[in-house]
Amino acid sequence: MADFGVCENQDCELSYHRQILKVLFDRIVAINNMEARQADILGMLPFIKHFESFFQFRIECSGCGRFLYRVIQPTVDLQSESEEYLRRSKLNDLLKAGYQLQAWGVLPFAS
Repeated sequence: MADFGVCENQDCELSYHRQILKVLFDRIVAINNMEARQADILGMLPFIKHFESFFQFRIECSGCGRFLYRVIQPTVDLQSESEEYLRRSKLNDLLKAGYQLQAWGVLPFAS
């Protein structure tokens, strides 16, 4: 279970539904590619730092007050194009991105 949570409320500015998160995912791919080539990634990390607010170390969202999701949701028994599958996959992708940001030192680990 993550020590951070992500918001699902589509109306919230911190929701995992926000289109700006595509930029985060693109940058994670670019940084992973750099790491695979054993290139220095430290110069890239500041460019993902401003996504930190999407990963909240609290119970309720600071933007809308709703419950934050912290656990990867199972998708095995869902049809791959169903609305629920797509919802859970999006949530899971952002949680996994948060783990990656923690590994790079962009996000802290809860104390």
